[in-house]
Amino acid sequence: MQQYKLLSLDETGKASFNHPSKLFILSGVVIPEKYKQKLDNKIRRLKKKFFNDEEVVFHSRDMSRRKGQFAILQDPKKELQFWSEFISIANNDEVSLLFVVVNKEKAKALCWLERTILKRAYRKILEEFAAKQLIKTNGKIIAESDPSQDIYLIEAHNLIQANGVSDGSISAGEYRQKITSLSLVNKSNFDVDIQMADSLALIAGIIYESKFLKNNTIKLNKIEKMKVRLIDRKINKKENPSSFTVLI
Repeated sequence: MQQYKLLSLDETGKASFNHPSKLFILSGVVIPEKYKQKLDNKIRRLKKKFFNDEEVVFHSRDMSRRKGQFAILQDPKKELQFWSEFISIANNDEVSLLFVVVNKEKAKALCWLERTILKRAYRKILEEFAAKQLIKTNGKIIAESDPSQDIYLIEAHNLIQANGVSDGSISAGEYRQKITSLSLVNKSNFDVDIQMADSLALIAGIIYESKFLKNNTIKLNKIEKMKVRLIDRKINKKENPSSFTVLI
C-alpha cells in the first residue's frame, strides 16, 4: 500500500493591506497519513480533559482570548498544563512544522500586490513540503478553505505541476506524481492537524519579531517560550525536518 504524508495548512493574518495584521503567516503541519487517527485520538482526549468536549475546535485567537469554551484557560495553572500537554503531542517525531512569513509593510514597499503575497507564500510552502518531506513517499494537501484566496493556492499548485520546484530539486513530472490530491475543507471537517496548524500560527509571528526583527522589547511568557522551544527543536531535527521561511 502506498504511504502518504499530509500537509495541513492554515494561516494567521490576511494578505490584504486593508487588514490590520502586520504579517501574513502560512502554518503547515505535516504527518504521515497513517498517524492521523492516533493524533486525532490524542487531541480528543486533550479536549475532553480540559474542555469536556471532544468536538471543540481549536482556534488560536479564541484560545488566546480565553473566552467561551476556552474560559478555563483563564486559570494560569490550567493554561500551563494544557499547553504543556498540547506541545508534548506536537513534539512527536511523526509531526513536522512548516511556516512561511510575509512582512506586509516590506511587501508593500516593494509594490507587491495582495495576490503576490498569496501566490509566493503558497508556492513556497508547497515547495518546502515536496522537497523536504516527499523524498521517499507521496503527499496530499489539505487546506482550510478561504474563498478569497483558494484560487491562489490552486494556482501555486498548478504552477509547480507545470514547472517543478524552483530550485530544480523536483521536476514537474515528479511533483505531479508525488502530490496526489489537494483538498479544501472547513472547520466542520474537524481535521485535528489543521487545528494544530492554526494553534501554532501565532507563535510564528512572535518568533519573526523577536529573532528576525531583533525586537528586544518582546517579553515572552512561559507558555510562549515553550512554543518557541518546540519550533526550534523541530527546525533543528535532521530527520523529518521542519522549516521556518521569511519571504520578505
